[in-house]
Amino acid sequence: MQVHIQKCQKCNSTNLRNIIARDDAQRVFVQCHDCGSFVARYVIAPGGYFHEGRDYESFLRTQMLDRGFSSGRDLKTVFKEVSESAKAGFDETLKRTHEKYGDELP
Repeated sequence: MQVHIQKCQKCNSTNLRNIIARDDAQRVFVQCHDCGSFVARYVIAPGGYFHEGRDYESFLRTQMLDRGFSSGRDLKTVFKEVSESAKAGFDETLKRTHEKYGDELP
């Protein structure tokens, strides 16, 4: 796993804003909060959006946009797996970020 702290290409700021656009695809547009520049765009893979701290209904809305599962039992299992996987991935990413950048994160 490689880690990278995203920065604005124009002003070098790490003060960024994610703007989520949901229509036929789920996209994240990244804007620099300091200078207002467009930084990046990401397309979220089907089933790839997970928001920690949101409830099961938020997860269901995401799955409906992805036209995913038909079984409520399947959805509950996937929600639990995604929740656990997201937390573990976040912890691993933080660990690797600290290994790369130390205590002086950009």
